[in-house]
Amino acid sequence: MRNTGRLLHTIGKKQGQCNICGETGPLTEDHSPPKSCIKPRAVQIRHIVELLSGQGVVEKGRISQNGVKFRTLCHRCNNNLLGLCYDPPLASFTKQVSQLLSSYAALPGIARIQGNPQRIMRAVFGHLAAQGVDRYLKGPETELLRDWFLNESLPLPENIRIYYWLFPHHGSTIFRDAAYLDIPSGRVAVIWLLKFFPISFLMSWEESPQPLFNLPRLSDWGNEVLTKDVELPLSLAEIPHRYWPEAPSETSVITFGQEAMFAVPHIKPSSQ
Repeated sequence: MRNTGRLLHTIGKKQGQCNICGETGPLTEDHSPPKSCIKPRAVQIRHIVELLSGQGVVEKGRISQNGVKFRTLCHRCNNNLLGLCYDPPLASFTKQVSQLLSSYAALPGIARIQGNPQRIMRAVFGHLAAQGVDRYLKGPETELLRDWFLNESLPLPENIRIYYWLFPHHGSTIFRDAAYLDIPSGRVAVIWLLKFFPISFLMSWEESPQPLFNLPRLSDWGNEVLTKDVELPLSLAEIPHRYWPEAPSETSVITFGQEAMFAVPHIKPSSQ
């Protein structure tokens, strides 16, 4: 595990380049995860390395009174596309998972959740792309991902996989542009991660036809039309470790950038 810098600011200038479409103009604040999925509240934001070091918190985290948010998106991408088109299916999916977890009935090993994979994938990408001030560039797929997000008729780029799994824990984690090494296979992937109760999403850039991670994939429906709803499988028995994939292990190594962050609820100290 390697940290290449300190946590950067989440709120950029009021005018600038949109992190998704690249247009320059007024910028709006995007909540990650979106407000429709999790109620915004005061949080402390820290670099992910502090969470994983096992040495305790070195210094006070940044306080955000209204959840994790980034002023990095234009009005069209943030409100017209994410807010109106892509976030509602993501919110519906997460709500169904929450209701499933709160059920007193015996849970099956595999649940089937109704969802729209194309809209959910675009929502996940949009909120991950919002992270970091002045971060329009996303590597060689910058324009491909931009066009896919903006044009509902385009398929997901072929070398991108989007995984998901149950996350029955408090707090949230978000990062982009991390390098993940799978030691047994020697394969390296660039990964983006968004985790919040009750679900996790991971975007992975992979060249091999064999998926790197043994998890369900939204990207299996990468060629479906935008309006297609499907039954999305969700394992309720085999759940990755709470700090996977961000915690290194005997079989993996991960390198983070400056903006890899986690957020926990901020509790004001009681007055004596």
